[in-house]
Amino acid sequence: MAATQPERESGWRRSLWFVSLTLIIFAGCGKQGSARIPANTRLDGAPGAPRAAWIRLPDAALEQGANAYIAKMSLDQQIGQLLMMEYTSEQYSGPGTDSQQMIQQLQPGATILYHSPQFGYDQLGSTQQALTFDNGSQNDSKIPLLVSTDQEGGPVDRLSGIYGPHPSAQDIGLTNNAQYAYNQGALTAKQMLALGINTDLGPVVDVESNRALYSGPDNQRAFGTTPDVVTKMAGAWLDGLQENGVIGTIKHFPGLGIARTDPHKSLPTIDRTVAQLNAIDLAPYKALLAGNDPPGMIMTTDLLLPAVDPTLPAELSPKIIDGLLRTQLGYQGVVVTDALYMEGVFVYAKYDLGVAGVMALQAGCDMLLGAAGYAQGKEMVDAIKQALQSGQLTMDRIQLSVRRILMLKIKRGLLPLMPPTTTAHAFAALGTAPVADLRPVDAA
Repeated sequence: MAATQPERESGWRRSLWFVSLTLIIFAGCGKQGSARIPANTRLDGAPGAPRAAWIRLPDAALEQGANAYIAKMSLDQQIGQLLMMEYTSEQYSGPGTDSQQMIQQLQPGATILYHSPQFGYDQLGSTQQALTFDNGSQNDSKIPLLVSTDQEGGPVDRLSGIYGPHPSAQDIGLTNNAQYAYNQGALTAKQMLALGINTDLGPVVDVESNRALYSGPDNQRAFGTTPDVVTKMAGAWLDGLQENGVIGTIKHFPGLGIARTDPHKSLPTIDRTVAQLNAIDLAPYKALLAGNDPPGMIMTTDLLLPAVDPTLPAELSPKIIDGLLRTQLGYQGVVVTDALYMEGVFVYAKYDLGVAGVMALQAGCDMLLGAAGYAQGKEMVDAIKQALQSGQLTMDRIQLSVRRILMLKIKRGLLPLMPPTTTAHAFAALGTAPVADLRPVDAA
């Protein structure tokens, strides 16, 4: 039986006492994670839920907390956390609709809202519309969602239908004023939180070379043409965003700065040498990951980088994700794919959505963007289950990604450190998963 709202809130409040106690226990122990939780970020996604100030937790505590959640999750709930789902409707309607079925039955870890009326779908046409999606999905989700959009400004301005136009990254970069960039990021965060959106798939940290980004004269998505300018201006925008309560995502790893075709429509080839890649495209990633408040996530994309992997698109390539990003750059946080239905994967690389999802996990990605609606989400889940049965994936690999996602949610204040033990709390509905669900399928 589902907990009522007052019961749910009481459970969260009790859990906050546990967080405080744990902070005392863990103070000074282990590597410190950047875990400042904004005061205006809801803990459980439900209206009126308690809020907390940003805090810092040791990585060991974050991992312990994530493992406690995993121990209570079924196989389906764990796989669900890997999905960043798109909606197929413009309203989060009542029972029986695709949107609600998608959330209730698949229990995804994240959703994405779009403002694209020209393509026939728009979840950000008004404040009420956005809040309907946010409140409906969070109330139907046992584990709080990352509710996202890709708000950049300029040509990718998802909030423009509500707040009007925002300056592009290029416009901001040309000012060379880091405080202005910070202010724009802060404003974006406040606007997003007012709509219930806690995650931004931005900013872009591509280093544009010779106006080459997608070869479009009106494409203004890059902050600059040198690594220093991009790091300075995108970094300031990111600080404004995250210091005001929204999770930021730097993209498009390993870099689209010299792409001459749009990866939505083709598979661009990035003709960089390894030395050029390190000196130019990877420089902003290295700098921002070394900062005091590194980005919550990194998004990869569809591009071919022959100097590292001449065969597979970046987001499906173990050499690029596990090798370049995780081993060379040392990044162990959440990696989210670009939309797995984009032409670079779906047509040119000849992979369907389920196969692409499995390959992205094998490459080292954690969160899979692209499934739209219940049917496509179920297709992705079934493909992952089949990969577990065949040995292409193991439960250890699935739980590695689930752990990263839950650690991010704890770090950014969307989850309490440990699952509340009260039976009144919604997490009690998770139950304890059967041992067989949590055991690697290839174990004896």
